[in-house]
Amino acid sequence: MTDVVIPIKNLSQAKSRLGSILSQPERAELVLAMLTDLLNTVTKLDQGRIWVVASDDEVFDIARQFDAGLVLENFVLGYNAAISLGFKAMPDTKNLAVIPGDVPLATQLEVSALVQPTAGDKPVIRLAPDHGYLGTNGLFLSSGNLMCPGFGTGSFNRHCARAQNAGIKPTILNAPYLAHDIDTPDDLEGFAGICSQGSTFNFLCTIGVHSAKQVSSMEST
Repeated sequence: MTDVVIPIKNLSQAKSRLGSILSQPERAELVLAMLTDLLNTVTKLDQGRIWVVASDDEVFDIARQFDAGLVLENFVLGYNAAISLGFKAMPDTKNLAVIPGDVPLATQLEVSALVQPTAGDKPVIRLAPDHGYLGTNGLFLSSGNLMCPGFGTGSFNRHCARAQNAGIKPTILNAPYLAHDIDTPDDLEGFAGICSQGSTFNFLCTIGVHSAKQVSSMEST
């Protein structure tokens, strides 16, 4: 079985690059909606425990609905520190994965390919890049001590280099829906152009966004 860590940034600071079109409360609601969609997908798989790392009660309220493990950040020290907290909460260090909370389009097939546990002793690292092959939208480690996660700007190349330094050729997953994170107005426009269901879609509808064209018009106002 594979345990999955989902780190969520403090809601007051989340998705700042969407600040030109969404207010801070709207960005917080977007984060919660995206987490709901991701948890709805991941919990349908036959995997280990899901651990949500966060510092906001609103995030934990969502996590409880899916019986996820709760890991509280008493001190917000950054994304990778949050992931380390999640790793420490796990009962052992075998077969673990990290999925960011802003990939609401991720499919069960894609997540299953990422988190599939290994059977042998051969070390395995899997990487799911974002659509620009810059960031990392999914990381699997067959053992938690294979390498330190290095999420952030340029993380895909950084993770590839760390895997190679550990003597491991990473498996690169082709996962176009998992690759679609939402960080910028362009990302949100792309999402609105292809999705018509789920909590993220419903949230956008509540603020009057039903199409990519409407997201584009928000940027021009």
